[in-house]
Amino acid sequence: MQDNKQQYQGSLLTSKRFFPLFITQFFSAINDNIYKQSVLILLIFQAANVADGAFYSNLAAGLFILPFFLFSGMAGQLAEKTEKSKLIRIVKLCEIPIMAIGVVSILTQYVWLMLATVFLMGLQSTFFGPLKYSILPQHVAPNELTKANGLVESGTFVAILIGTIFGTYYITQSTGPIFISIAVLVLAVIGYASSRYIPISEANDPNLTFTYNIFSSTKSVFKALNSQTESVGKSVLGISWFWLIGAIILTTLPSYVKHVMGGNELVVTSALVVFSLSIAIGSLLCEKLSRSRIELGIVPFGAILITLFLYLLSQEPAISAYTNQSNELLTLEQVLKTGDMLWHFVWMAGIGIGSGFYTVPLYALIQQRTEESSRSRVIAANNVLNALFMVGSAILSIVTLSILKWSISELLLLLAGLNLLISIYIYTKVPEFFLRFVIYILAICMYRVRTKGESNIPDEGAAVVVCNHVSFVDWMFILATSPRPIRFMVFAPIYYSPALHWLFKMAKAIPIDSEKTNPKAFKKAFDEVASALDKGELVGIFPEGKLTSDGSVDIFRRGIERIIKRSPVQVIPVHLGGLWGSMFSRKAKWQLPRLKWSLVSVTVGEAIAADKVTADDLREQVLALKALHSKGID
Repeated sequence: MQDNKQQYQGSLLTSKRFFPLFITQFFSAINDNIYKQSVLILLIFQAANVADGAFYSNLAAGLFILPFFLFSGMAGQLAEKTEKSKLIRIVKLCEIPIMAIGVVSILTQYVWLMLATVFLMGLQSTFFGPLKYSILPQHVAPNELTKANGLVESGTFVAILIGTIFGTYYITQSTGPIFISIAVLVLAVIGYASSRYIPISEANDPNLTFTYNIFSSTKSVFKALNSQTESVGKSVLGISWFWLIGAIILTTLPSYVKHVMGGNELVVTSALVVFSLSIAIGSLLCEKLSRSRIELGIVPFGAILITLFLYLLSQEPAISAYTNQSNELLTLEQVLKTGDMLWHFVWMAGIGIGSGFYTVPLYALIQQRTEESSRSRVIAANNVLNALFMVGSAILSIVTLSILKWSISELLLLLAGLNLLISIYIYTKVPEFFLRFVIYILAICMYRVRTKGESNIPDEGAAVVVCNHVSFVDWMFILATSPRPIRFMVFAPIYYSPALHWLFKMAKAIPIDSEKTNPKAFKKAFDEVASALDKGELVGIFPEGKLTSDGSVDIFRRGIERIIKRSPVQVIPVHLGGLWGSMFSRKAKWQLPRLKWSLVSVTVGEAIAADKVTADDLREQVLALKALHSKGID
């Protein structure tokens, strides 16, 4: 990524560095869904019986997913070693002849030509996927990644909605095939034209060895995934699990509306609109809720919403109270006039918004924390797992609905339970997610936090963060400001206290005791700090060594000099204000923070080189930040 800050100026959506890519992927998604939906309806109408229609529909879905299994490895390798904007143009240019074949298939209604086109569309999407996600960090600033991913996700689901409705409506009209044919060709041309304006993105690893062997290339992308941090690996798992849930909801939604809600075709379309637009809304809200940063605390919140609303959706309404004597399906007007039936649209919207909260930060985290030289391959591995989980969704639906004869409501209840278990598993393996959730609730929902200079915290590499010590929760507010995890040194008696030990352990805090009382523990703490810095981590300390007793900044002890002498890394000064007098400080006022809506300020100063670090100077730097905040200077 370039260091030139000029490239990040201006609105993201209207900027040349993002808008062409957004338009390209938006029209690509519309085109995919117009053609796929048209083909599915044609296959069902052409089938001699229901069984044949189901066979062709499932075959088409399988053929679209198959390339993700076979060629994602090659797509990831190619995206890694080649300039990305050029590859995107080639992929979008291929869409035009593919859609030309699709037009012939629709006009002739030749089944196997339709299926072949669906496979080619899946192949094109396989090669486009790693490109559109891995190119983002090269053209947007780190604090724009969440917004960029939110726009991409919201645009994708709006495109799915538009394409599905357009294809469903026009293919059933007498002149429908003509309209569909014109639309898919025009959209393919627009997609290619917009791709020509995507800025150049240098190859991440030009020397990477490319192989045409399906198994070797797939093994390569999963090897790249396994080499990443556990947070990246579990994020990929979380995204794939979302696609399993999403696939089941989208495929069972028509049956749910008809057999559970008792609604007609227009109610089915309305439910699809509610679900898709809610995901788009949730994706866009992420940027606001995360304050233009990658906020992992929103992910557990999204998981909670998905679980809660899946459970509520699984509770069947009393249809008999609303159906008339002729057993006709309810119209949309009738559904909107009912009480509990209308709530089911609310539950669908809740699942969609929760899905947006859940997926956008995970995509942004993968892009931010994956090594640049393997980013495309990691995203390709993610695509393989997504496809695998989508196949798993079909198997789960067949087993529960067809073999075990469960109701759709029982399947949704199972999904709610499984989502809870999967979430607990992920948050147990990567406690950072749950920790950020706790911090998010405290620092964002209970207080009004104002931050300045957070960009001074480095995106990578070792550093020590030093701050004045006002309250027992200072470390949480600093973590809420930092885009990266920080391992704080914590006084051992507090670290091992029964009420807080689980939280400090989850945060990977480093316990430290008095050198006189426990010299062994004291030495171990400094050894652990050195080890963390050697690994390129951030370490946080409070050089005062104790909470302030009067709200002022006390003398900084020499422990910071000892740390830097052993591990010469940069030091980031931070000033924390607004917590003196809160319930967590020594001068406690036990009011509810929400009622008071306390203002907390976190001001981050510029990094100080290791050779210029002294305890006294660091204290002066923190006092200068306090003065800067008091004057209201940005």
